[in-house]
Amino acid sequence: MIANLIEFSRELEKVNEWWLTKAVIEEELYPFKRALFSKLTDALPGRRIMLLLGPRRTGKSVLLKQMIASLLSSGIEPASILYYSLDDPSLAAYSDNLIKDLIDYHAENIVSGKKRYIFLDEVQSFPGWHKWIKTFYDRNPSIKFILSGSASITLQNEANQFLRGRTFELSLFPLDLNEFLALSGQRQSYSSLEDLLKLTPIEISTMGKKIMPLFKEYALVGGFPEWFQAKPFGIEAWFNSLISDVPKKSIYEDIAKLYGIKSPRMLELILTFIISHQSQILAYETINEAVGLDRATLVNYIEFLKSSYLLIDILKFAKIKEQLKAKKKFLAVDQGLRNAILKDYKIQEENIGFIIENMVGIKCSQAAGQGVYYWRNNGEIDFILKGQAVSPLEVKYKNQIKKEDLSSILFFLNKMKLPKGMVITKDLFQKKTIDNKQIIFVPAWLFLLAE
Repeated sequence: MIANLIEFSRELEKVNEWWLTKAVIEEELYPFKRALFSKLTDALPGRRIMLLLGPRRTGKSVLLKQMIASLLSSGIEPASILYYSLDDPSLAAYSDNLIKDLIDYHAENIVSGKKRYIFLDEVQSFPGWHKWIKTFYDRNPSIKFILSGSASITLQNEANQFLRGRTFELSLFPLDLNEFLALSGQRQSYSSLEDLLKLTPIEISTMGKKIMPLFKEYALVGGFPEWFQAKPFGIEAWFNSLISDVPKKSIYEDIAKLYGIKSPRMLELILTFIISHQSQILAYETINEAVGLDRATLVNYIEFLKSSYLLIDILKFAKIKEQLKAKKKFLAVDQGLRNAILKDYKIQEENIGFIIENMVGIKCSQAAGQGVYYWRNNGEIDFILKGQAVSPLEVKYKNQIKKEDLSSILFFLNKMKLPKGMVITKDLFQKKTIDNKQIIFVPAWLFLLAE
């Protein structure tokens, strides 16, 4: 029930300015569109609930507002669009059931009898959100729900349990290199890696000279969009802001509250230890030497960090039984976030290989339609991509690569009877046939540009 209808209305009008102005402020402030934008707008006419997941500060709220602007430009009546962020306390004093009151108020006071678009940001902030969304979805086929959230395990578990068959889920991650270049003023049109490999060495060299300074910047500061506003204040200020906005809030406001953790500091210690060993294969016992928890608690804590999009784990390429027992390779979800937590204000030459491997692993793990694994048997391979085919990928961030550097990938190709593999290099760009296997050498920046 709404306690004060007038104040409730005033607060709601502040965040739904298009009811009066027919325009969205964020559309003017943030004209750049993420690659995910077209997928989301294409799905708007569908019936299913749209659920946008991802780390904090990746621009989910801006993306929702850009979708609202797209609806307005297509002729949708402004009053039929409702937006509210459920972590905003402004309306809490006037409502004892915010989701129900928002949707009822909108129908009774703003628009009725028409298709409505309900945008609810940070839905994990409202306990029992899924029950009310299910109720309104089932009773009102004219409502299109677009939801966002930052804590994926809770959201996905609740969505799977209560909204099975009703949702369409997408994840928004930090900027990829393509998007980073675009925001830096160097928007270019890139396609698949196969198409990029058709470029001549001279074309690759020319492109590399132009892109390399921004590639190095990206490797240091990462892909959170707010870097471009923070850039004038320097790296140290940016890293402090990034830590405060992402891991601190994810751990202390999301994970600790959602799972009732009394010592969230332990989560920070686990995160710091793992990212200080990023791209390395770790056993739980190794991690526990630093934090001293029982195994079950440690496993849960790592799952919580993954659920808030702070960590990515890579499983061993093996049969399921062996895979479940094997060690894991962990990646930070964003290289800049890792650098900020460890206070690495410069890219150190001794760490550059691990940094590039982490960036390559992030890209691979976020590619649709494939699994990503590591392999360790007779040697080690950084990543095995398993989609329609199995593809081994090694990261050797240097230009002088000897045959002995390729022993693991050649062994794997022979063992699996595969025709080719890929090696990520510093600048080396060529194809070679070695022991009847094709090895494709690709500069890291070029690999990260490919869609």
